[in-house]
This record gives sequence, C-alpha cells and structure tokens, in this order.
Amino acid sequence: MTEEQVKEYLRKRGCAEHVWQHGSAGLTRRWREFVKEIENGRYSNCCIEDYWNDLDSRELIHDIGFDADVREVDERFAAMLMATDIKHWHTDRKSDYDFWNYGYPKNASGFFLEEVTRYVLRSKD
Repeated sequence: MTEEQVKEYLRKRGCAEHVWQHGSAGLTRRWREFVKEIENGRYSNCCIEDYWNDLDSRELIHDIGFDADVREVDERFAAMLMATDIKHWHTDRKSDYDFWNYGYPKNASGFFLEEVTRYVLRSKD
C-alpha cells in the first residue's frame, strides 16, 4: 500500500482525522509510544478502553501491511504479556497474527489492573 492509499484506507475506516492524516508513520509512532508506556508501568491510571484503543492502533498497522515496521516493538510487547490464552479484543475474527488481542501486561497495576480483572480475566470464567 502506498502512503496515499494508507491514508485513504484509514479515512474510509472512519479513523479520526489526526489518525489518517499522519498515516502509517503516526500509527507506528503511537504503537512504539504505547509499548514504552507499558514497559515503564505508566498505564496504571488508564481504563481498559484506553488500552483497547491502543490495541486498535496495532490492528490498523496489521491491516495496512506494516507488521515488519514494528516487529522489534511487537517482540518487546509480547514478552510483557501474561494470560495469553485469553482473547479479549477482536474476538469476532480469526487471524494467524494478532497476539496483541490476547492477555494483558504483567506489570498491570492500579486502576488499570482493576479494569483488566473486570473485563479481561472475567472472560476466562
């Protein structure tokens, strides 16, 4: 996909203007920032919807075919996950490569951990 096609795809998907205007570079930058926030434990006051919104950014990276651009970041994020047998986001579709939709960060704490317990771990029961 060319960058122009990426932006058009994102626009047609209904992404916010700031998302489609920044295209693939904006998505990959946001994914890197998100993973760094998780690694540094700066997600403790976030709600599960914020987390899922960031997972949607990764989903869009996959949809536009830019997985290779974030492979190293993906590896770091995957290493942070636990309970990876629980698919809690985009459960309606099957994919060979969507590890980000499973589990939750090992260092989850505070309000975010409460949200994980309520919305992710309850799905295991």
